[in-house]
Amino acid sequence: MTLSIRLPSEDESLLERAAAALRISKSEFVRRSISAYAVKVLPAQLADEEIDALYIGRSGGLRRPEDVADPACKAILERLREKHGYAR
Repeated sequence: MTLSIRLPSEDESLLERAAAALRISKSEFVRRSISAYAVKVLPAQLADEEIDALYIGRSGGLRRPEDVADPACKAILERLREKHGYAR
C-alpha cells in the first residue's frame, strides 16, 4: 500500500535525523514507528515472537539475545536491558 503524507519541515528534519541515526530509510522508520505505536494503541495481545520481530527483527529475540546476529540490533537490545532491566 502506498501512503503519501505532508510533514511540516520540523517533522521532516526529525524523521531524517532519526532514520539516519538508525541507518535505515525514512520509509522503514515510518513502518516501524506505525507498528510500534499500533501495538501500544490496540488492546490485542501479541505473542512474544511477534513483539521480538517488531523491535529486534527476525534475527533473534529479546528472550534469546545470544541469537541476535545484527550488531545494531544487539546494541539496541543491550540498551533496553540496561535502561529497563528486562529481557533477561
